[in-house]
Amino acid sequence: MAFISATIQFKPAWGEVDFNRGRILAAMENLSSRGVKLMVLPEMCMSGYIFENRAEIAPFCEDKVGASFELMADFCRRQGVYVVYGFAERAGDLFFNSQNLVGPDGLLTTYRKTHLYEADRSWATPGDTGFVTADTELGRLGLGICMDLNFDDFVDFHIEQNTDVLCFSACWLDEGFPVAGYWLERLWGYEQTILMANSFGAERDTQFRGESAVISGGRLIARAPLDREEIIIVRHGDLPAN
Repeated sequence: MAFISATIQFKPAWGEVDFNRGRILAAMENLSSRGVKLMVLPEMCMSGYIFENRAEIAPFCEDKVGASFELMADFCRRQGVYVVYGFAERAGDLFFNSQNLVGPDGLLTTYRKTHLYEADRSWATPGDTGFVTADTELGRLGLGICMDLNFDDFVDFHIEQNTDVLCFSACWLDEGFPVAGYWLERLWGYEQTILMANSFGAERDTQFRGESAVISGGRLIARAPLDREEIIIVRHGDLPAN
């Protein structure tokens, strides 16, 4: 199916949830006016990513159908679009590093990060959802978060599921070299499209890489810069894929 997507490289202000929600909504409203039907945001884009422990992150954790969901659900309902965003989820006594996929009819699925990075382990429980997909009018959409890409089971699952578009939210570290080559290596065998929305710049002495990307047919289609917010807009139906 032909449609337009936006991969949003965004840097949240740490701990400023209402401010971040407002900026995200403004960007999405503009994208919707340009005909974008699928929008992908980074990992934990509402709160920031680096937290020392459960007590510090607790005020920023929310139910999967909490305030951020309500904002996204209203937007998707009004505009007839799909949004994927990362957030810190509270489920009873457990905290998860999660993603929501929201569409015109509400919540399609929640994914809880399977493979935790060391910064997650101070507060998050490993995800219990398994890897997930959801069938939509845009095709089969899959979810994934940052560290997952370092493990073969993640890519193998989406190859087996024939995921059309993999919506990937990240706070990928800057290790001093372009990251697209590594991403391409890790995605070997997945020939469909992945939208990789990353954060950038410094957060509490941790540096994120930027370089959000669209990869399709095993090729790098577009890449964002290192040091600023950027939105990559592509038209699906024209992208290379097997």
